[in-house]
Amino acid sequence: MISRTYDNVFVLPAIHTRRHPIQPAAHAGSLPVDPLPQYALSMLNISALCIDRHLGDHADGAAIIWPGSGAQPEERVSYQALHEHVCRLANALLDQGVQRGDRVAIHMPLMMESIVAVLACIRIGAVHVVLAGVSDVPFLAEWLVQCGAVVVLTDHGTGSGEVPVALKSRLDRALAIAGSRCRVQMVLVVAPAGAAVPMKSGRDHLYDAVVDWYEPDFPPAVMFADDPLFLLYPSHQQGRTRGMTYTVGQYSRLTSYAMDMLAPQGNEEIPYSLLNMAWNAGQTALVVSVLAKGSTIAASGDGLSPHNI
Repeated sequence: MISRTYDNVFVLPAIHTRRHPIQPAAHAGSLPVDPLPQYALSMLNISALCIDRHLGDHADGAAIIWPGSGAQPEERVSYQALHEHVCRLANALLDQGVQRGDRVAIHMPLMMESIVAVLACIRIGAVHVVLAGVSDVPFLAEWLVQCGAVVVLTDHGTGSGEVPVALKSRLDRALAIAGSRCRVQMVLVVAPAGAAVPMKSGRDHLYDAVVDWYEPDFPPAVMFADDPLFLLYPSHQQGRTRGMTYTVGQYSRLTSYAMDMLAPQGNEEIPYSLLNMAWNAGQTALVVSVLAKGSTIAASGDGLSPHNI
């Protein structure tokens, strides 16, 4: 099982003495997290499986490759660079008050920053929930209230074809509908320099302007099998549907199953259509399994297709 495969990866306990500066809204339910159990068996932090264990022989190997567009050259993100991106965001989230067990919503398509967000949440023990495929604004508002997210990461606007999808504007409308029932205190927006993005003072911040200030190193938190790690909302049942919480143990088994089912010989490629379909349905285990195998997620004109290093 994944949790016992790489026990030599160095991990440190999560810090539990910080006071939580983010206060819940009046109508939001509290999300208490039990302290670290004294005698429970610790499990490997999955972000260490995806990144840290590749920093020896494959530190310079490609983790993510994005094609060039126009005057921009192709972007190649090594495992070392991915580690730094993840650690910077982990430090930023922790410094902004996100603690073990807190919910972080990812309202972005499958892209480098969304992959970094998943791994950063796992690294600090926060619970990630992907709301990329939610097209109805009232449904998005309801799920933001239900999941109790304290931070949302979103893109300034994306889409395909002739009609782009303004994700940030959609999120703004959802947060306005949610009002005081919502716990969201910070929105990090991925946007190119100079882009015209609607921003709410005190709540919205540009991703690079915040995250780039933090140190590129963060020891992964020790996790236990019963710790909550991932929240999934069924994409075919939008609205007042309760999400399903996966613990560390359950998510580890889900990732192992994805690795064994999709690439039992260790060299099969996972088609982009499957990765993208899973991501838009709120699933992250497929993307995590690609990196856990030490493969490369390579974007083409049609999307992502992983290739082994």
